[in-house]
Amino acid sequence: MRPATATAALAAMGLVGFVACANQGAPPGGPVDVRPPVLIRTEPDTFATITDLDAPVRFHFDERISENISGGELDDAVVVSPRTGDVRVRHGRRTLTVEVEGGFRPGLLYRVTLQPVVRDMFGNQLRDPFELVFSTGGSAPPTAVAGQAWNRTTGAPVGNALVQATSADSVTYVSRADQEGIYVLRYLPEGSYDVTAFEDLDRDGVLDARETQGSVDALVQAGDTLLIDVAVLPSDTTPAVMMTASALDSVTAVLELDDYLDFDAPVTAVTVQIEGPDGTGPAVARLLHEREYTAYVETVVDSLLRLDSLDAAAAPPDAGVPADSAALADSVVVDSAALSPPGGQAVGQAGGPPSRPAPPALGGVRGGARGGGPERPIPGRRLVALLASPLEVGIEYDVTLSGVVNINGVPEGGGEATLLLPPPEPDPAAEPPPGAAPAGGPPPGAVPDTTPGAGL
Repeated sequence: MRPATATAALAAMGLVGFVACANQGAPPGGPVDVRPPVLIRTEPDTFATITDLDAPVRFHFDERISENISGGELDDAVVVSPRTGDVRVRHGRRTLTVEVEGGFRPGLLYRVTLQPVVRDMFGNQLRDPFELVFSTGGSAPPTAVAGQAWNRTTGAPVGNALVQATSADSVTYVSRADQEGIYVLRYLPEGSYDVTAFEDLDRDGVLDARETQGSVDALVQAGDTLLIDVAVLPSDTTPAVMMTASALDSVTAVLELDDYLDFDAPVTAVTVQIEGPDGTGPAVARLLHEREYTAYVETVVDSLLRLDSLDAAAAPPDAGVPADSAALADSVVVDSAALSPPGGQAVGQAGGPPSRPAPPALGGVRGGARGGGPERPIPGRRLVALLASPLEVGIEYDVTLSGVVNINGVPEGGGEATLLLPPPEPDPAAEPPPGAAPAGGPPPGAVPDTTPGAGL
């Protein structure tokens, strides 16, 4: 080998060795880092009073942290309350620096909440939020407003909702809810507030008219801890439209709309007109939300069951009533009164349906949902009309609905639909008409087969 060639070969071998050394990772068998970064210091200290309003806030960690947080942008890693300017977050090797455009305002108490989205270089993420409280001259009143943001149409919690309380002097305090929609606003000065929760879909911290939202009023007094749940609704600016009209029976019509309705809102301003081909039709005696109708049916059924119990108690011993039925009937009447909850929703009794005809049940009524609080009734999309006179079978009626206000408060809803009462379906167990052949027998007028052995 020539000297030049040997030198080149040795150089190549050295380069390969250098690259191999440079690509070596952690020695096998070493400990694996599974611990999230630890916050060891803040600037300023908790509950400190600062005089330099332009000074940034810094969070110091015990190890190097990643520039990439768990979802969203770096600015989403903190929530500054009250919001007095745009927030900017800068990343350092072991620090996060928070700055407010225009500096902090004097005479306020600030809460800077570090969200559990910060990770170290091994992907280990903070488990809990951290709250830094400091003053620019304001006091720390012992007040709090807490609750849950929840979806009014589903009952489900609205996770990560942004909740803001705006005072009468336009100072906005901010909190971000957790995955279960739970939020807390602390150290609010006394006064009245508009508490608004919304899904901050574009993560800009600003309420958009297209975002799911809701608000309630709150009056905070000295030492108050208020529990306020905020129901939010998807944005809707169009009135409700009637989709179908169907007959539950001859005196009950169901009107279905394309929007949810507030079951607490009265329907006194809603009008329903039903007309047949001759221009006449039954009047509406009563109009109910679907949940009101269900309660009405339960109340009527309960009343009929009580009448059945009284009939059984008053029946003579030879009327075919078992000897212990009277005592049982008395106990049913007493128990039904004790079990009837407030609000008129009666509890159905054991022993089957009443002997007297009862109003037809309405299927598909939406129930309540639990979201960390009391049961919340879910709104429906149907109205039930109780008619003053029966519909005629097979006649098409024109139904006109007007004056409906949807759950978002949009008025002038309604529409037109066709209503038809179909003929009843034949009962297979009914008696055959006179002259009809029994089931499985020969047709009427057939000559019997007299062949010996026939019918065996």
